Amino acid sequence: MYKRQLQGLRRAVERLRGAGKRVWVHLERAGVSEYYLASAAERVLLTPAATLDVTGLSSEALFLRQALERVGVAAEVIQVGRFKSAGEMFSRADMSPAHREMLEALVDDLFEQVVAAVAAGRGLDAAAARDALGRGPFTAAEAVQERLVDATAYADQAEQQLVDACRAGAPIEGGAYARQRGRETRLAALRQARHTVALLHIGGTIRPGESTTRPDGATASGAASLAAMLKDVRERADIAALVLRVTSPGGSALASDLIWRELERTRAVKPVVASCGDVAASGGYYVAMVGRPLLAEAGTITGSIGVVAGKANLRGLYDRLGIHKELVGRGRNATLLSDYHALDAAGRARLQAQADAFYRDFVGKVAAARGLSADATEASAQGRVWTGRQALALGLVDELGGLEEAFDAVRRALGVAVDQPLLIERLPRRKRWQLPRLNLGLPGSVFVRERLWAVLPFRIRFF
Repeated sequence: MYKRQLQGLRRAVERLRGAGKRVWVHLERAGVSEYYLASAAERVLLTPAATLDVTGLSSEALFLRQALERVGVAAEVIQVGRFKSAGEMFSRADMSPAHREMLEALVDDLFEQVVAAVAAGRGLDAAAARDALGRGPFTAAEAVQERLVDATAYADQAEQQLVDACRAGAPIEGGAYARQRGRETRLAALRQARHTVALLHIGGTIRPGESTTRPDGATASGAASLAAMLKDVRERADIAALVLRVTSPGGSALASDLIWRELERTRAVKPVVASCGDVAASGGYYVAMVGRPLLAEAGTITGSIGVVAGKANLRGLYDRLGIHKELVGRGRNATLLSDYHALDAAGRARLQAQADAFYRDFVGKVAAARGLSADATEASAQGRVWTGRQALALGLVDELGGLEEAFDAVRRALGVAVDQPLLIERLPRRKRWQLPRLNLGLPGSVFVRERLWAVLPFRIRFF
């Protein structure tokens, strides 16, 4: 998948060139992601001893059923939607036909996007670009021969060549420039801005309760934390609008719905524009669809309108470890979610009914939000994952673009000029990392806490 909103970065490079700036890129080493970005530059240089590791795009799907069986774990999975394959990682030993169909369509579209961008940036025809991008890795000399880079040079040589070409003075160190430019931008905004816009990030897994952040930067977005922030946005007279930035594969179905409700309440009193990052799928799409308009990058992984339910049956694992459980319950389904019993027919029917109900509600909300017929929505649902470009054709998003385009949409909603500065208040506010509460439950206990999941069926890391 695109790293750190790569398509938005590439557009920024194109805008620099469009404004008459000279943009050179030096690559010390590069895979497809780095080269995709670099190909937008006027000139691309590669370290002489480096390789250009462009080898096409691929995706790997992992299946754990046989490994789980060896340790006595059985996954009890219910999926609603033919393509909602999130549980297949645990319940199958290989790809289902629907899973393969969906994944191949995603790889096809993303690869064609890369081919088109590289062809345009390097002045190649599409067939030549497609062929070259799949034949690597190349030595530096080979990359020059293939016209994928312009020349070989070390970083200091590339810098001096650019200085000579521009007939400029001493280069400005990047950090110093960023600090100076940042100060100037903030001062201009304070002098000229008439509106404050909240920028709310929803990233990582969507979960009930509070948001969490790990030391490595990974986040989980908690419904309770987001509800408090959205209440503050609604009640503050100085905040004119909300930009919602979603970079999430989804998670808890309940938490997604709770966040959706708070966003709907917010949109009733202030404009809400949604921008999808690398991924805004399943529960991530559920919350993003509140946006008017809703924007996605061409390569955003989105859709996945479906639900999966289930639990892990650990009876076999307990037996192997010499652990025995005795359960006492009252009520037909008292042990429904116990990890010591398999689902019987009645229990499976109960979970299936819950999953079906959530799926119907999800599809209905999509139809209402997007102004689609029931048939059109169902055809785009079934748990199928789409790229942003495919989602646009299906009516699941309004525009292709990133955060910059989202702020343009906010300006339109507020009736201000496209070059009018906005004051941006980022949410959640940064705070020190705190050690999260430990979960000492055994694997599968997550299914006890949450029965229904609106989550992306796989991770895609092409780049």
